[in-house]
Amino acid sequence: MIPEQRLSTTPVPGALLGARGSRPVTATHDYEDGGIALNDPSRGLQFQVWEAYLQNNNIVLEAAGYPPTVVYTGAAAITEVSLAFDQNMRPTIAFVEGGQAKLRWFDSVPGQQVVTVLDPDVVNPRVTLDDKHPLGVPASDVILAYLRLGGLYFRAQRDRYTIEYLLEAAAPAELIKIGLSDQYRLQFEFAPE
Repeated sequence: MIPEQRLSTTPVPGALLGARGSRPVTATHDYEDGGIALNDPSRGLQFQVWEAYLQNNNIVLEAAGYPPTVVYTGAAAITEVSLAFDQNMRPTIAFVEGGQAKLRWFDSVPGQQVVTVLDPDVVNPRVTLDDKHPLGVPASDVILAYLRLGGLYFRAQRDRYTIEYLLEAAAPAELIKIGLSDQYRLQFEFAPE
């Protein structure tokens, strides 16, 4: 979770760890560290690199030894995708379909994957599990970050993504990726202005 639901009072920049730190993330292709298979966290959440990408208007996930798997098919053009896994290796996917930001996640209330439509003015939705280390997983959260009305906002898994927190009222114009840095802080990376 983001302490006190705010940014650090003193910036602590660093390099992103794991898959997002070592591979080129684009709006249509994301990388994330994860387990051995979907719904299988038995080898930890840093076992291998997973890819999420768009192909023929499908969101596809794959990893070494795990075949390409379509997890969502768009009814309208999908233009952005961002991947995270929850503590049980269930995919959480932020995406933009037909210009509308959405979140596909496992909702424990109905016990299934659901798609939540975000506010119409949300742009650049990005997701990450804030701490994938074995000791951090019990207190970890999937964080959904995005831009809206010029500000940087986030929502958290523990709130079932229902509460919006403002992190910065005047944010740069394009959010590229988020993840844990080598300073063990959640870091937000923006496109150069």
